[in-house]
Amino acid sequence: MAPRPPETEPAGNGAAGGRGGNSGRLSSLFRHSAIYSAVPLLGRVISIVMLYFFARWMPEAEMGLVDLADLVLASLVQVLGYNLLSGMTRFYFEQASEADRRRVISSCTLALAAVSWTVVLVLVAFRRDLAPVLIGEGTARYDSWTIQRVLQITLLVIPLQLTSQCGFYFLQITQRSGLYAAIQLAKMLFELGLRIYLVGFAGHGPQGYLYPILAGEALVTLGLTGWVLSRTGLGFSWRVLRPIVAYTLPLIPVGLFQLALHYGDRRLLEHFSEDQTALDQVGIYGIGYKIGFLATGALLGPFVQIFHPWIYGVSDRAEQAQKLARVSTYGILTIAAASLCVTLASRHVLELMMPADREYIEAWKVVPLITSGYLFWAVYHLSQIPLYIAKRTAPLVWINALALGLNVGANAVLVPPLGFVGAGLATLLTFASLAAAGLWTSRRAMSVPFEFGRISGVLLVMAAAAGGSVGLDLWLVPAGVAGLVLNGGAKLALMGLLLTLLVRGVLSAEERGDLARAIRARMGRA
Repeated sequence: MAPRPPETEPAGNGAAGGRGGNSGRLSSLFRHSAIYSAVPLLGRVISIVMLYFFARWMPEAEMGLVDLADLVLASLVQVLGYNLLSGMTRFYFEQASEADRRRVISSCTLALAAVSWTVVLVLVAFRRDLAPVLIGEGTARYDSWTIQRVLQITLLVIPLQLTSQCGFYFLQITQRSGLYAAIQLAKMLFELGLRIYLVGFAGHGPQGYLYPILAGEALVTLGLTGWVLSRTGLGFSWRVLRPIVAYTLPLIPVGLFQLALHYGDRRLLEHFSEDQTALDQVGIYGIGYKIGFLATGALLGPFVQIFHPWIYGVSDRAEQAQKLARVSTYGILTIAAASLCVTLASRHVLELMMPADREYIEAWKVVPLITSGYLFWAVYHLSQIPLYIAKRTAPLVWINALALGLNVGANAVLVPPLGFVGAGLATLLTFASLAAAGLWTSRRAMSVPFEFGRISGVLLVMAAAAGGSVGLDLWLVPAGVAGLVLNGGAKLALMGLLLTLLVRGVLSAEERGDLARAIRARMGRA
């Protein structure tokens, strides 16, 4: 079915209540969330499977170099305006006319393209001086020219990624979840195939890992974003853009702080580790981080992408607060169930996939810390939404600034004696503090009745999963077939117990019945 033009979308599309019709029901929210989650979840699973091959094609230091390039990419994307897309979503539904809704999309896209290309071209011109600062000094194996080349590829991805995201956000705003998933899937498979060839067969290392991202973002920008602009027109309106920029400005430092929280630990780990093993530590930590982030990365982002326009469309503030509180509990519960499964299975995955002659297997030590930390991050992320609704984003600046200070201090204390495990502990402590601060601030801003009792129960079950996983891996080392069977059996039993506690201890009997009926209905339709 051909996608509809923007003119046919009502201002409150995706809203709850009478204005949004059926799309306002929880079933609609979860249906679209499931579609948005499908491709990221598949991508996460594929990325875990591909670790088996990349761990053989790329030594620890090359993986560390790629992780540092990712840090540069994510940092500059934030600096150059990624949060403008949040403003685009927030203000799209407030426009009174279809013409102004089109101008919201086109003005944000054109502004991001102009700013990002201007800055990136200047940075590319000075890449020789910037490479040692942004990525690191050359070594005997990776000379300065290689690092400069990696930086150049990374920089060129930035404006393409920003403009391609404008297209994807337009699809989310207008609830074209099927088209969104199809394009994301095609992009993912294209980049994966090209990366396998360039890294696995052509031997291009970190550069071969990054080139597919550049090609994929270019194709989506030309295809999807070009199509969106052909529907909205190239109109630029400062009248429409000005309030979006004012709303977004406090989010720029917030984005930078959050980026440092997500990626800066690699740089801190590299800085505080011994010089001889710094990149190796980053490479091992990066593997553990990818596995630990699997559940939250696959579920939280797609859920929030559809949840934002859905909750913004609820006109009654009391109803909005009630829906936000209840759906937040369900979201945290879902992420926790997936996270504890990842935690308990992580060492077995690493034992099966990682080459025995390298140190990647040691990443199991950090996975429970990362999964637990990112469950706290999910709590914080959902607690931000009342501030977005109330357009009071300024408190997020000091919350994230304090969290970043805590993270730097924790890494400085924990990394020298504990290495990459210390970086994982710092992540867990930081995100737990961030969640507490976010809930406290949001409560003051909008009086959302977050269900603290049920959320605390979910977090306790996750703590039991993390502690049980580490304890079993230290006590029942999964060495050989017998050890693997014994360890795996104990973890399966613990997994079943904890999942039962999550469902029966957090959900009421009525909610469990609704869940069972929904699953049966979905299976019947399938």
